[in-house]
Amino acid sequence: MGKSKKRILHKTNSSLYMTRDKALAEVTDAFSQVICDNRRKHEAQNLITLFGLSAEELSEAGVGYEHLKSMETII
Repeated sequence: MGKSKKRILHKTNSSLYMTRDKALAEVTDAFSQVICDNRRKHEAQNLITLFGLSAEELSEAGVGYEHLKSMETII
């Protein structure tokens, strides 16, 4: 399923609607925890690709350099 279809589906159900700011906060929260399980990390990576978050946005939001470097292929 493409990015636009996912966004359209999220817009139809108001409980699942997520803005770019909420997605950025969710990704930052996922990577700010010391122990980040694979499922949460995978969800964060999906949000990054879905919203097209850039490395600059993530670093300004507080994601560490090590995490950004590990996600270099995604960003």
